[in-house]
Parts: sequence; structure tokens; C-alpha cells
Amino acid sequence: MGTHFRINALASLMIAVFVGPHAFAAEDYRPPQTDFGVPDVQGVWNYKTRTTLQRAEVYEGELEVDEETMLAKMISTPDYLAFLEATGAEAPGPENVGGYNGFWITPGDALAQMNGKYRTSLIVDPPDGQIPWREEGQAVRRSQQDELPMGMAESDGPEGRTLSDRCLISFASTAPFMSSLYNNHMQIVQGPTHVVLLAEMVHNARIVRIDQEFKELPFDKWLGDSIGYYEGDTLIVQTKNFNGWQVAKERLMSSNILLTERFTRVADDKLHYTFTIDDPELYTQPWTAEMPMYTGENLYEYACHEGNYAMRAILAGERRHEADARNAQ
Repeated sequence: MGTHFRINALASLMIAVFVGPHAFAAEDYRPPQTDFGVPDVQGVWNYKTRTTLQRAEVYEGELEVDEETMLAKMISTPDYLAFLEATGAEAPGPENVGGYNGFWITPGDALAQMNGKYRTSLIVDPPDGQIPWREEGQAVRRSQQDELPMGMAESDGPEGRTLSDRCLISFASTAPFMSSLYNNHMQIVQGPTHVVLLAEMVHNARIVRIDQEFKELPFDKWLGDSIGYYEGDTLIVQTKNFNGWQVAKERLMSSNILLTERFTRVADDKLHYTFTIDDPELYTQPWTAEMPMYTGENLYEYACHEGNYAMRAILAGERRHEADARNAQ
């Protein structure tokens, strides 16, 4: 293993010591091994959760709460779904026909549970559960997001619609993985030399090269350049050099990000997932978040364009709108 990996292994150990024992499997659990002798973290994993990235004030600074406190302070799932239906970017109603309703929204019913306690934020470092933005960091993010035409919403032709309407880019975060409105599934496939991290939401597959160095490429790969290695029972994946449009699409990165993810199987049906973002252009320090992932479900196909009557309806409606305007003249 090269110097690069030894350095990052040490960094991983330091972060683990800081985060504490909740990041690891129970002492009496031993994850299965693949035929080629590494921890088996393969499967379809669901990461839906009501825990937000940053800690809400209602939890008074506490990272972990018991079930009674969670139920008392967390907005109920029916009320939360009603809020999303009424205020979401595609809220249904007479002025926005075809928006999402509660049937499609699956945010989870509880906060993320780690070692018997419920987490009030995904962020565990810094301890206050808040993103450590640089003074100008959020302004930099807004300028980068403006470079991606997610919201053109022009209806002269299908190419004028938003990238999400055209099923080219989703609104969900898949680098790192974070819970969204629905379809919070990913799949891990392991081989001796490569690992695939598949996000079904618009079929993004990151190919991770095991025990290799980053490549010096004349272009930025769409999902970045990913390398990985094993440390004990944990698969560690590092990714950088994302394509500029992917940088603009995601919530938390600039073009300088180094994303480090850790996948540790703590039960037959559960992973602990941790990610660390090191991006000095946006943040005053590297910061770390974690959450559980659960298996036992099949991968739900994100068939975004199959039978997509909405595109034809949007364009037909615009043509009718134009015709009505001409007739009015």
C-alpha cells in the first residue's frame, strides 16, 4: 500500500477516535467476507431518514435523544408529508398540476438510529452539528449552482425543459448519499479490483478502483475519480475531480472537494455510512456526517422517462397557451 493510503488510513483512525465508538459495529458482530477475502458490504441499501444534515434548534444541542424525546420533538410523518405537499418545489394544486403528493414521498418515519439512540443531525463533527461555512462559502456555492441549467423551464421544445424534467440529473444527493423525497436506494457491488456504487436515482454508477492512486486525467469524470481500500471491516472510498456540472448539481461541494466515504457492516441488514468533506474553498475545516443504511428491499427502478406523458403534456399545454394568446390578439 502506497504512502497515500497509509496517510489516509491514519486520518481515518483519528476521525474514528474523535467520532467515538458509535461509528463501529457491535463487538460481537463479525461481518461476512467475500470469496476474495474482504468485508462483504454488498447489497441494496436504503438510507431514508428524518434526520436532517444540520441539527435543529429544537434538540437543544444534543446529538442523541431517546425515543420519547424524538416523538415529542419531531414533526409527525403525516404532518411532514402535508408540509412537503404544500410547500415543495413541485407542490400539487390547481396551479401546479402533476406535482408530487404524499403517496410518492418516502422520507422515513424516524430519526436515524445509531446504537440504540436517535440522531438529531447527520453531522457529528463539528460537535454543534452545523456546516462550518467559510464567510464567503455559501456565495461560492450559489454561483456554482447558477452554472447548471436545472431550472430553465422553457417549453419551445423538450431540450428547453429542466435537466430533471429530461431525466438527465436528479435532485437527490448521491455524492455523498443523503436522504431525499423518495427512492433513497443505492447498491454496492464488490469485485477484487473494483467496487461499484450505484445510485438508482438517474442511474449514476461510481466505479471505484481498489488499492490504486488517483489518475491525472485531461478531463473531469462526471462522478469524479474514485479510489478505495479496506481498513479492518470498513470499505473506504475517496473521490475527487468531479465534473463541473456534477459539482453544480450537488449541494455541498466545490471543484476542490475530497470526499471520503466509509461503509461498515454492523449487522446482516445494516451498514454504518460515514462521509467526510474536505473542501477548503467552502468550509473552515473538514466535516463529518454519518447515518445508517438498511437492506432487505429490492432496488426500485427509477423509470423516469418510460411512459413520461408529462413532457408531451407540458409542451402541448404551452402550444395551447401560445394559440390562445394569438387568438386573443
